Amino acid sequence: MLDEVRRFMRREGMPSATQPLWVAVSGGIDSMVLLHVLRALGYACSVAHVDHGLRGAASEGDRLFVEDYCRSNGLPFRSHQVDVGAHAEAHGLSTQVAGREVRYGWFQELWEESPMPIAMGHHADDAVESLFIELLRGTGVHGWSTIRPVSGIHVRPLLCVGRQDIARYAAEHQVGYREDASNADPKYLRNRIRHELLPLLDAMRPGALRTMARSLGPLRELEE
Repeated sequence: MLDEVRRFMRREGMPSATQPLWVAVSGGIDSMVLLHVLRALGYACSVAHVDHGLRGAASEGDRLFVEDYCRSNGLPFRSHQVDVGAHAEAHGLSTQVAGREVRYGWFQELWEESPMPIAMGHHADDAVESLFIELLRGTGVHGWSTIRPVSGIHVRPLLCVGRQDIARYAAEHQVGYREDASNADPKYLRNRIRHELLPLLDAMRPGALRTMARSLGPLRELEE
């Protein structure tokens, strides 16, 4: 997987290993594998963690887990706590949209303070899920690009691999991580697409997820 990610980063014009990065790390499997992969590729990583304050002691456990990992590995660590509920109520937003706004808002502040690109843990399956969400919303051609490899100050090195690849890498390299129970909550549309729709499509046509993920590149080009 390291070679695949290295080639993808080069092809998409992402920073080379000579340039330091912020890495957004929640403590979940995707971001912990991202951090491990980038370090294995030779990047100097500083870790940014957002505590959304939505899961009480579990949120605090995530922060402590990431902080302990950084301390053990000599990595610079920054954390920030936000009040997603208050932001959602004040602006009439869903919890997920509010969380994204406050999270990306802090990342922007972090970049202004220390202007290094911010690596995010999105992967190919996330992009396919986002495509279905955009199709269901009826956003048309402007939803085709879904999650871009590079958007402003954000880079996404794992968009070339899927969830199974990440799980396999974590097992092979003994990458520790935390489980977020909200990722299984069916009240969120993304979770229903992830746990119900995509497995059905893959059962109907094995390999469908990888096929759809490969289609996202041409769709981005068509949108542009």
